[in-house]
Amino acid sequence: MNGFIAYFAQRSFLARIMTTMVLLVGAASLSTLKLQELPDIAFEEVEITTQYPGATAQDVEVNITNLIEKEIKPVEGIRKFTSQSSDGLSAISIEMDESADTAKVLRDIQQAVDRVNGLPKDVTNPPLVVQRGTASFEVLTFGVSHQGDYSELQSYARQLEKTLKSVSGVGTISMTGFNEREFWIEIDPIKVSRYKLTFDEVIYAVNNRNLSLSGGMVESWNSDQKIVTMTQVKSIEELAQTVIKVLPTGGLIRLADIAKVVDTFEKASQEGVINGEPAILFSITKGSNADIIATIDNIKTLIENEKSRIGDTFTFSYGLNLADDMSDKFSIVSTNGGIGLILVLAVLSMILKRQIAFWVSVSIPFCVLGVMAVLPILGMNLDSITLAALLLVIGIIVDDSVIVAESIYQEKESGKSALEAAVIGTQKVIKPIIASLTTTALVFIPMFFIPGTMGKAIVVIPITVIIALLFSLAECTYTLPAHLANSLNKTEVKPKTSDYFQSITNAYTNLLTRCLQFKKSVLVIAVIMLAVGVGLVTNLKLDIFPSESAKYIEVYTEVQPGTPLNKVREAHALLEKTITALPKNELKSYELTYSSPVSTGLIVLTNFESRERTADSIIKDLNNKLKNVKELSFVKLSVDAGGPPPGEPVEVRVMNGTPQERNDAVSLVTDWLNTQKGLDKITHNEALKDPQLQIIPQYEWLARYNLTVADLASTLRIAFEGDTVTSTWLGDQEIDLRVILNEDYRTIERLATTKIYTADGVQVPLSRLAKVEHIEAPRLIQHYNGDREVTVTAQITDETLSSVALSETMLTELQSQLPSQVSIEIGGEAESTNETMSGFVVAFPAAIIGIYFVLAIMFNSLLQPLLIMVVIPFAVIAALMALFVHMQPISLFALIGVLGMTGVVVNNSLVLINRINELISEGKDTLHAIMEASASRLRPILLTSLTTVVGLLPLAYGFGGTDVYMGPMSLTLGYGLLFSLPVVLIVIPCLYLTFFNRKVTVTD
Repeated sequence: MNGFIAYFAQRSFLARIMTTMVLLVGAASLSTLKLQELPDIAFEEVEITTQYPGATAQDVEVNITNLIEKEIKPVEGIRKFTSQSSDGLSAISIEMDESADTAKVLRDIQQAVDRVNGLPKDVTNPPLVVQRGTASFEVLTFGVSHQGDYSELQSYARQLEKTLKSVSGVGTISMTGFNEREFWIEIDPIKVSRYKLTFDEVIYAVNNRNLSLSGGMVESWNSDQKIVTMTQVKSIEELAQTVIKVLPTGGLIRLADIAKVVDTFEKASQEGVINGEPAILFSITKGSNADIIATIDNIKTLIENEKSRIGDTFTFSYGLNLADDMSDKFSIVSTNGGIGLILVLAVLSMILKRQIAFWVSVSIPFCVLGVMAVLPILGMNLDSITLAALLLVIGIIVDDSVIVAESIYQEKESGKSALEAAVIGTQKVIKPIIASLTTTALVFIPMFFIPGTMGKAIVVIPITVIIALLFSLAECTYTLPAHLANSLNKTEVKPKTSDYFQSITNAYTNLLTRCLQFKKSVLVIAVIMLAVGVGLVTNLKLDIFPSESAKYIEVYTEVQPGTPLNKVREAHALLEKTITALPKNELKSYELTYSSPVSTGLIVLTNFESRERTADSIIKDLNNKLKNVKELSFVKLSVDAGGPPPGEPVEVRVMNGTPQERNDAVSLVTDWLNTQKGLDKITHNEALKDPQLQIIPQYEWLARYNLTVADLASTLRIAFEGDTVTSTWLGDQEIDLRVILNEDYRTIERLATTKIYTADGVQVPLSRLAKVEHIEAPRLIQHYNGDREVTVTAQITDETLSSVALSETMLTELQSQLPSQVSIEIGGEAESTNETMSGFVVAFPAAIIGIYFVLAIMFNSLLQPLLIMVVIPFAVIAALMALFVHMQPISLFALIGVLGMTGVVVNNSLVLINRINELISEGKDTLHAIMEASASRLRPILLTSLTTVVGLLPLAYGFGGTDVYMGPMSLTLGYGLLFSLPVVLIVIPCLYLTFFNRKVTVTD
């Protein structure tokens, strides 16, 4: 290593070429890196969705969900799976074991789904198996509105969708409020009865009218020609002339004689609204390797061109726009980074010589752009979490450069030549620097093993940090000594006595001398302060993704079950009015998707700096204004703080047992939650009931008419929901042909008189074959690992409450009161928090153990590493105290800041003790070695800490914009370093003298 240092120190031209190359390659890579909200990761999660239009939740559970769950249960590599059966949809979510072969498990799941038999014939599309990942998150939503006929809007939206698919970077597109075109055959049952027809005969005739078949090839002397039978329906007029039956008299019964044929649209199940205007909402995800900003810019360009082409015919409104978020993040990073860099340069210039300060500051772009150059090679892009990691490591980069530069400068001050100073100064500190970089890497390596979705999301942090540390080592070893050797060779270094920093050193020496005399008192005071700090930080709330600067509010509402879709928006009139009334400096846009009985939406707020209230405050205000809305039976507004979805603040799974035992347990949990202060919107997934008409077959009468329950269900489905019997193509548009009863007969009053047709055409009223009962059934049925479960949820309104602590208290108090066969488990935010924290609980001790062994090897001692690491608990408590003082919770990125800080404070302590050991090995007694080492290392220790702190202050306080990730991380890292300075400069020397004093005794 020493030979390499000397070799490069002599070649300043080579060093400058290397620096320039790294800067240029990094800048070039930066222009090619894709910008995105979160890293491109595929979660160990698989979703299986199956559409079953018109079916109830119970129907979906029995005929779809149970069948699929039965097949996937034996698949190896599945950790757990949950399912939701709701009206018309089965959704199964599978979490794979992290240690399993993901590709194999995914393949086995697909094969298991393919083996499912007995799905209803109305399930036209097979179950869809998709692995979840960040690429599936939507990046842009917008709405298209039109004041005229819906058919014009539908036709335009369909063409726009096709155009959008060709836009570079666009992944998938989904539309809300878009209804496909259909030909409806509305049968008049009286006319069908008059002609002695059945529904089956009508369906058979329509199917045979709509065919396209090849008949082979016919040969002639001159050419061969294909035979094609084309009878596809091209219009409702053609369809109306379809012959159903030929009468004995030779007359023809056509479709128009018994039914009305209508060119219309499928039944609307959703209605979209954006910024107060009815619209078809477009939700767009980007391609897996696409750049968010470039993709959305391409879409916006297309929309602007559309506006110019069509004028005011259609109106476009934007909702969610992650390009704005990414632009804001880069603006925050660049602005705060620029302010921080200026402050860093100011501090360096005040304490170091100008030329030294310049080359130390060059280490920042060298390492950052070096990371940029490597990211594309690793298949990574630039996202908000990677940016946070880069900011985290900048402080460590500057620290190493400062230590090397300071050591070189001290050697130059002692009278050595510039080249000798560069070589010897670097050699003196390279050992502790390598140890420091190794310990810092060890702090982050365990983050690779944090489980769950959060662990997947933050795995880019250790990768980014380790790459930056390697570039920092290269810069400190090869390029910085050469730069300083060349620079110091051209300037005269004044003797130490002329250094204005000497007065600070003298003051510190006097203070340290007195502290060493009363070392036991100093240590007692330090321990007391540590204990007080521990007592205060234990009151901190744990919130993995805090919502202080969040800008998204999710909307969930319920209306009275059975409310027609055309009445749903009327019920939300006050909600829309209340949202629209938000101040312009708070509300950016909002979108709502209305359906019956559940509606959802998203409110997009302006940036945190532009408004006076937090998202939580806005929600509280909205809730107060909406609490007496009679039309809405349930309203839930919740903050989306960014990051992977953590789940509900309070979520309890009630499983197993009989239905009655589960209901009793749900009541027990709900009642307990109702007694807790600070909770609101307490409900469970089976609380919302759908009014249903249950058909109870009379089997004796079915047998008399040679009918089955399937005949009964099929006829009723055709009558009221309609049956898609075939489809035709008009150009590139597929149009379904739906057979259904005439609108006059699709009423509850007519249900009992609905005719069921026997095989020989006899019509039997439903009232003779079955009884009709009015019941209420759950709208949503959930399973956990194949067993029925009910999920109880609640929102937290008291910011001091912790979902983890609340859940643990509930488990303790209710466990003994539950029915014997019923079990409850905690889910949602508490579960994801515990999962993430369990990773940290393992990662942090593992990192500490790793640091200890590296230091033990370096110092050839089992005790001295403990002395170095004493600073860690003080620094950790100082960092958490920063959160306490600023009234912020312990968040994921605050903890990451604590991890990064651990590496830096160990660096300061390590450099100091290493110098003490060197002086003792030179023959000096312990006291004098401590005094001299502390004085000589005062400047680099102050510099490393102060440069990091001032560089992070703008981001911690949001001088150039607030970020939900980087703010807490900067706060803990900055304050942890700042308040650990007295520990390194005072407490560590006192401890060293207490435990390693072998030559002189100081009277206390």
